[in-house]
Amino acid sequence: MRTELLDVIACPRCRLRLGFSGDTSDGRFVKGLLRCRRGHAYQVRDEIPILKDQKLSKGEFEWKVDFPDIKKYDETRKQYASFLSEELIDADREMVDKIARAASGEEVVLDVASGMGTLLLALSGRVHARSHILGMDVDEKPLRGARIKLEEQKRYGRTSLCVMDGKHLGIRSRRLPCVISHFGFNNIPRAGSSFREVARVLGVHGKLLFSAIWLEEGSRSLALAEKLGYGGTMTETGINKTLEEAGFQTDSIKVFYSGQWKHNPMDLLPIEGDRFAHVIVSASKR
Repeated sequence: MRTELLDVIACPRCRLRLGFSGDTSDGRFVKGLLRCRRGHAYQVRDEIPILKDQKLSKGEFEWKVDFPDIKKYDETRKQYASFLSEELIDADREMVDKIARAASGEEVVLDVASGMGTLLLALSGRVHARSHILGMDVDEKPLRGARIKLEEQKRYGRTSLCVMDGKHLGIRSRRLPCVISHFGFNNIPRAGSSFREVARVLGVHGKLLFSAIWLEEGSRSLALAEKLGYGGTMTETGINKTLEEAGFQTDSIKVFYSGQWKHNPMDLLPIEGDRFAHVIVSASKR
């Protein structure tokens, strides 16, 4: 993580400012400890702070795949793409480009649930020299993969990576102008808590822009999503209600693709054969 972001991050437990003790290099925290004045401490390992409290985030999602090198990263991406149609791949590429273009002029951008860094890669090629991109995920493994790819493409310079729980963001209140995500909120169970955290960290005129997968009302996929705690972000009615309860108003929704989900063993949802849509939602604080 770049050292300039010390003014942005906070203790996820008490939300107080953090101080750093340890090693830095080329304007980045390399290894050491981030600590608040109440004594809560968080490791920095190989430039990635672990701003996640084990008690608060107990039982949260853990990735099963490690990314030791670029070969494994590229193989995993290629395998996933093999289950998607060309039309869906093109639509998702257009969505990523739209979000990246909209966020590219912001001074600091938080990407929620970055995963393997699809949105980070697109945005890092557009931002100006003074911008800071902060990619976060609840698990360290995909962020390590994202870093490998960012470095390969020489786009790591303005990007920082940090382990955080989307429902307990290690960010100071009202510090961010823009929060984005590419399907990230769909992967956070009971995501209302995450949207409330996003509302907390956004400034007065802050904006929220994210892609989402929506499921058909009455479908097997939606029934499973609701059972597992993901239903609040997987329909238009659900997302509007969830955003409103978190303190947002929905400004716009655009459908980029709709169709029938094909066999894909790498995703739990949607269920094969059910209809779905990929959309972009824009929202602002009320």
